[in-house]
Amino acid sequence: MIIREVECHTAPMAGSWLSESVIANPMSGYPEYFEKRSSWFGPMTAAVVEVVLEDGTSGFGFVGCGKGLAAKAVIDEQMRAMTVGQSVFATATLQEQLYRASLFYGRGGTTQAALSGIDIALWDAQGKLLGRPVYELLGAAARPLRAYYTGYAPEALAAYGIRDMKIAVPYGPAHGEAGMRKNEEAVARARDVLGPEAFLALDIYMAWDVPYTLRMYDRLEKYGIAWLEEPVLPDDYAGYREIRRRVNTMVTGGEHAYIYEDFRRLIEEGCVDIVQPDIYRAGGVTGLRKIAALARAHHTKLICHGIGAATYHFEMANDPSMTPFVEYVDIYRGTTPDWVLTGDPRPVDGLISLPAGAGFGYALHTEVFDKGLAVATIW
Repeated sequence: MIIREVECHTAPMAGSWLSESVIANPMSGYPEYFEKRSSWFGPMTAAVVEVVLEDGTSGFGFVGCGKGLAAKAVIDEQMRAMTVGQSVFATATLQEQLYRASLFYGRGGTTQAALSGIDIALWDAQGKLLGRPVYELLGAAARPLRAYYTGYAPEALAAYGIRDMKIAVPYGPAHGEAGMRKNEEAVARARDVLGPEAFLALDIYMAWDVPYTLRMYDRLEKYGIAWLEEPVLPDDYAGYREIRRRVNTMVTGGEHAYIYEDFRRLIEEGCVDIVQPDIYRAGGVTGLRKIAALARAHHTKLICHGIGAATYHFEMANDPSMTPFVEYVDIYRGTTPDWVLTGDPRPVDGLISLPAGAGFGYALHTEVFDKGLAVATIW
């Protein structure tokens, strides 16, 4: 079945605890930017790619990175023309062509997020065309997925029946001893609410360096930290290795890796215990299948960064020993309930279950675009 049209729909994103709270990040060392990510990230836009086939079937794919208007420009100016007229089943060929054609200005970031959205839309259209959920196309049988919670309020876990949590640490090296104390207070509070048996991980979001991470871990080890996520900048492979060598817990990363070579280095150079690709940034289903094969060959676990139906369909196709649980980011807490796609999977009794509907089981939330609504924040 041939692709007849490609369209990129965009909508503004609303602020949330992710963008408006004190959360450690790569800009935390600059006083004018440390209080909230929105101070440096600028306006955020969501984007959804729609591919329309010859018979009128539409498939939809979310675009990562939070810069939907930039992705739309990439798609409108180049990638649409290369996609229209191709077979909906030519996912591997299309991904390679789009990657090679955008090398001179891309190799990651917005270009990779744009081709990820296209790939996800193609898989959604395939599922609808064949009347099968995507996880079946990937060779998986339905199974409930155990979820852990990412957020800042441990009290919120009860609503989802979740007992495990990853907290976003608030401070980094620029905030000295006072920041270290506040980080420890946040971890101690979470451990007190969760109890001694739950796992408690730290999302550091590229904000620390090696010396600070080691000092901070010395203070936090007593709280039973499950892993340190993205402790240093994405390309600091030596830093990852040094931290992993010297702490008594797992080190994870990959949220801000985009291309296969990024993941090859993280995995083959022994940087991480768990690799965390984002399906909306790292090539969609087609890209993540390659990363999963690499991870399996090196006995490395893979737990995707992020949420949404596409993420969970892909993770369902992994062996439970490789992907023992999945992430649920509470993007709706304290903000709009609206999202650009319908049927957003949420945990019930700690588990995420997917419907047996065709494709990814969602549709375009047209009211968001018709009314110009600001949607929940995720990138």
